[in-house]
Amino acid sequence: MKIRAENIQQTFDAIYSFVDYSLTHANQVSPDVFSLTKIEQLLSQLGNPHLAYKVVHVAGTKGKGSTCAMISSGLQAAGFNVGLYTSPHLIRFNERIQINGKMISDQELIDCFNRIIPFVDDLNPVSTFEITTAIAFDFFREKHVDYAVIETGLGGRLDATNVVKPVLSVITSISIDHTTFLGNTLPLIAAEKGGIIKPEVPVVVAKQKDEAKSVLRAIAAERKSEWIDIEDKYGSIPVEEHAFSQKIAIWEKKDQLRLAEWLESQKEPNWKPEFITIPFSGLHQTDNAVAAYAALAAIKKYESNVDLEKMADGLAKTFWPCRFEKIQDSPLIIADGAHNLDSIQKLIFLFNRFYGNREIICVFGASADKKCNEMINELAPNVSRFIVTRSTHPRAAIPKDLRDMVIRCGKHVQLTDQIEEAYDIICNSRNDGIYIVTGSLFVAAGFREIVMQQKGNLPYFT
Repeated sequence: MKIRAENIQQTFDAIYSFVDYSLTHANQVSPDVFSLTKIEQLLSQLGNPHLAYKVVHVAGTKGKGSTCAMISSGLQAAGFNVGLYTSPHLIRFNERIQINGKMISDQELIDCFNRIIPFVDDLNPVSTFEITTAIAFDFFREKHVDYAVIETGLGGRLDATNVVKPVLSVITSISIDHTTFLGNTLPLIAAEKGGIIKPEVPVVVAKQKDEAKSVLRAIAAERKSEWIDIEDKYGSIPVEEHAFSQKIAIWEKKDQLRLAEWLESQKEPNWKPEFITIPFSGLHQTDNAVAAYAALAAIKKYESNVDLEKMADGLAKTFWPCRFEKIQDSPLIIADGAHNLDSIQKLIFLFNRFYGNREIICVFGASADKKCNEMINELAPNVSRFIVTRSTHPRAAIPKDLRDMVIRCGKHVQLTDQIEEAYDIICNSRNDGIYIVTGSLFVAAGFREIVMQQKGNLPYFT
């Protein structure tokens, strides 16, 4: 029986009435449930809205959200009408679907859902992610976007977004994650992520480990896709580094000699590297920014009337929260959605670099299907103590289990069952240390929402 939503809560209830694999423990889901057939059939009945605009398709393990946001911001700066589709959301479901930084309104979401639901097969229904993807594609067509920057949900090859016909594919850093669905080695995971590479469509590839890169390169060669490897094509270095932003110099490696001459004596007044500023810190975000810049440069090739420098300037206006973000000044609380070992290692580097002389207290919560013990073991030598907690997400790890992992590391730990309790502990403490909230994007976002509600001084998607 078809459902017609009359208000936003009915819309959310209806969307989540379908199977939502993001809320299901991985060991309860068979990988063979993933297929493009249902989303293709649904979109066909809607008139293939995903073919009505140019698409930049982005996959990867880490940095794909930040990279999507930067590409979108750069395209907006060039005057394009830009859709952005990402997941998961931090606070409101509407965040997943944006145009020019403004998220879809409740009424627009209701209208899109009601337009799509009559075409859903009751006997073979789509998943929550598939219907959300259809809503995004349909909304972007309705609003006549010029470009849509589309982030994959899981993997790439069989991800619901992989029905698009992009003008450019982008693959950010690949590491071990979602092993139940994607495989437990880098080559297997790279093969799944590389599934977004389309025949004769250029692909921008961020810095990768060799075993992942070789798989991606082979796929690109087989499909005759232009290979744009940012390690091979571009050089970059942060020239100004701050805790929450950085200025980066970027140049093509073919200009390496000109760069050396420019640095040494300024002999080439008509040449200089490109300078961009991004509101993120860390070398991993430098890599993401170069990938975004490379994507914009690739787009510039067939958008002859677009100024690449103007697009690059747009990166400074990127808004993408919970990526080493200061969410409170006193006491200082930094939220970072690191949720695997690789991202935890990058986080440790950042807080040691900028706050190595301060006591660090870690607020930690994670999903049960992540390698929580590895993350805690990595964090333990770098922090003085832990506060373990959990988000409201169904996959959240049990705090008592996290506490036991911390105890085995020999660190003091406080246990809370809700992030509100963890926040109260911080506010009632007289400790002048720095609090790092991490382990899960949902925990980081939960803290951010509490601060927004109580302080009202944090930006949010419009």
